[in-house]
Amino acid sequence: MSFSGFIVQLINGLASASSLFLVAAGLSLIFGVTRIVNFAHGSFFMVGIYVAYSLVERLSGAFGFWVALPLAALIVGVLGALIEVVLLRRIYKAPELFQLLATFALVLVIKDAVLWLWGPDELLGPRAPGLSGSVSLLGRQFPT
Repeated sequence: MSFSGFIVQLINGLASASSLFLVAAGLSLIFGVTRIVNFAHGSFFMVGIYVAYSLVERLSGAFGFWVALPLAALIVGVLGALIEVVLLRRIYKAPELFQLLATFALVLVIKDAVLWLWGPDELLGPRAPGLSGSVSLLGRQFPT
């Protein structure tokens, strides 16, 4: 492998790792603050992506894309607060295994709700306005 290929793969790896870091940091933060094993954290990340997709479809145009992202985060935050009040507060003092089972059940419920609302097909949203094209990086093209 050439040096330029290595650099492009390194940047791709860092981009993928940043998404995983966001999920892991959220899980660590939730466990650190609430002392509850919230296994459903990744499911809320998934719901946020689907809500953002739906909002981008409804609010078309360049302005709508950038408005949809914080709006989706706000909607998922409200959903998370509702789940915390309805479910998680009841199991704060429960053993960790019970917390894990309850939040895993929440994962299954969220997964089925997403399948019911958005279906099993892949959804490909539009490219972010202003982030089209590529840049040349050591003789190779890297997407912006």
